[in-house]
Amino acid sequence: MERLAERSSFLEVAYLLIYGDLPTEREGGEWRRLVMTHTMLHEDILSQMRTFRYDAHPMGTLIASLAAMSAFHPEANPMLQGNMNLYQEDESRRNQEIVRILGKVATIAACAYRVRIGRPFNVPDASGKLDYTENFLMMLDRLSESDYRPDPRLVRILDRIFIALSDDGMNCATSFLRHVASSRVDPYMCVASASGAQYGSRISGVGDAVLRMLEEIGSVDRVESFVDLAKQSKRRLQGFGHINYKAYDPRARVLRNLALELKSITAGDPRLDIALRLEDVVLHDDFFVTRRVFPNVDLFLSVIISMMGFPSDFFSAIITIGRTAGWLAQWRETILDPSNRIHRPRQLYVGHRNRTYQPILERDKAPNPSNEQHRTLHLQARQSMANYRRVMEEL
Repeated sequence: MERLAERSSFLEVAYLLIYGDLPTEREGGEWRRLVMTHTMLHEDILSQMRTFRYDAHPMGTLIASLAAMSAFHPEANPMLQGNMNLYQEDESRRNQEIVRILGKVATIAACAYRVRIGRPFNVPDASGKLDYTENFLMMLDRLSESDYRPDPRLVRILDRIFIALSDDGMNCATSFLRHVASSRVDPYMCVASASGAQYGSRISGVGDAVLRMLEEIGSVDRVESFVDLAKQSKRRLQGFGHINYKAYDPRARVLRNLALELKSITAGDPRLDIALRLEDVVLHDDFFVTRRVFPNVDLFLSVIISMMGFPSDFFSAIITIGRTAGWLAQWRETILDPSNRIHRPRQLYVGHRNRTYQPILERDKAPNPSNEQHRTLHLQARQSMANYRRVMEEL
């Protein structure tokens, strides 16, 4: 991850995730040309975005616009084309949808941001002079300048942020994308569905929570007292710990370095100093070391986005742009897997059993099962399932 962030570009990493190898010079040039060709949006989608409330959350606008693209591209839906194996049989169609979505998602996010701040949309660069991330920043910030170019240092930092965020394994949003893709719907709906999961408060709300925590701490000299409260479960330590990573998340290390680089070219931010001190205290405290608690991507990402001038409600849109590369790789893998069937997870029922119908006048309101009863029923159901699987394996 560190080497890719240092030496590569987001579009190169997207190619790597989707096709399995870094592109050659010729492949990379053609890949960049195709993606940038598809950054333009249909005027009717832009008109739809203009109808949203001025205070609409950027993720709501982004998700709705991604889903709307399905209506503008019926040729992308296997059912509407009468061919459920459309993408398995037609590699060119598969690749076309990949570059189209990757190109347009940044434009949609930029337009969602412009809706939020009440400014007209900027047209994507058609000259071929701007790369993917530079074009995105131009669409965000250009006012009336005909030759506006974003600061190349900020472009490079944001490009590496996209690299760090490009894939996160089988998390909630990715698994949802694969569930939806297994139904053979078009890729626009798949990416819109994953974006919807990304919008959830347990994901999109984390960045805000980190910033609120840093603001509550207030200064570097109050970090130790806050950590003591966290150890007593009186405060929640945001931006630390991960369900999978039990070591220092390499993505978090990349973002930490980017935060320091950004500090050197801006006025800095006291919240970054607090985050760095918080990281140092936690990494050297036996309470957290023994529990293998390390910084995650949210600790420094939230500060970086704020330092770059983005509002906190744009946090998830930034993640979505980067994560789209990984989602498209997952979509491609799903549809090319010949053993992949429509997803239907097993569910354990823990409710009432053997009930009979009663006329309405004879019904008494039964008390709801307690948490302990639900827990007991759940454990019994899991034990029954384990016994069943063991018997089947023995057969």
